[in-house]
Amino acid sequence: MSANPSWQGTWFDLEPKFSDPDQARVLIIPAPFEGSVSYGKGAEAGPLALFQASQQVEFFEPELKISPCQIGISSIPPLKLTGLAPRQAVEKVEQAVRAGLQKGKKTVMIGGEHSLSFGAIKACYQFFPDLNILHLDAHSDLRESYHGDPFSHASVMKRVLDAGIKFISAGIRSQCQEEWELIQAKNLEIYYAHQLQKMSGWQEMIAQKLGEKIYLTLDLDVLDPSEMPGTGTPEPGGLHYRELLDLFKAIANSGKQVVGMDLVELAPIPGQQVSEFTAARILYQMIGWFWAR
Repeated sequence: MSANPSWQGTWFDLEPKFSDPDQARVLIIPAPFEGSVSYGKGAEAGPLALFQASQQVEFFEPELKISPCQIGISSIPPLKLTGLAPRQAVEKVEQAVRAGLQKGKKTVMIGGEHSLSFGAIKACYQFFPDLNILHLDAHSDLRESYHGDPFSHASVMKRVLDAGIKFISAGIRSQCQEEWELIQAKNLEIYYAHQLQKMSGWQEMIAQKLGEKIYLTLDLDVLDPSEMPGTGTPEPGGLHYRELLDLFKAIANSGKQVVGMDLVELAPIPGQQVSEFTAARILYQMIGWFWAR
């Protein structure tokens, strides 16, 4: 995969027949980058940590009763983003995702910070003009800019809004007044964590509200820090792992099509493996529920 020995092997430690880039249906695009993180550091190390943890994931998924890897999971070498400004990194991601889509692949961008997701979303929007975004996050990410940068990780969904792409946000529990006022003015569809925790069947409700073509952007801090401590901006009161899986199942059972996705903001904690392994399991189950059934 790369000249860097720490990237030796394949995602999920797959043998050649399941990782052949020509035959695999899924293409993973690692994007190690942190250019605008505002609190804890480490998102640039997230893709490598997730890659290494993926090699410990069992192939068989008992709930799905299949081995999702059999559809084929390939990857490209990690994008070279170190030293770029966030806007430049976003453009590199857009180019890489577009290239994958042109080959007919199901693309998964692995960040890195959340700013990168706009590049992947833009590429998918070019292929699917009726695209709907499902944004899972602790933060609404709707600031016009942050620290003077409109391509900050805190502004990614404002860029999506400005591009005219429909989205639903869920799991939100932290935002500034500017974001709150924008949500009210635009009547944006935001589901706060404190609301979801009082609702039964919210996963099915969100699945039904989404359009037929879905892009899923998953900031791992949507999960409660008790289950996902390795993020740069952990927020208490988050969703739980099983609630997240129930959302995946509801989307899969709705018959709608996930056409692309990303998983971002893993910031591994030295000496602990829980965050990266949990992220690897989530990634594998997303592939299973959305594309392998």
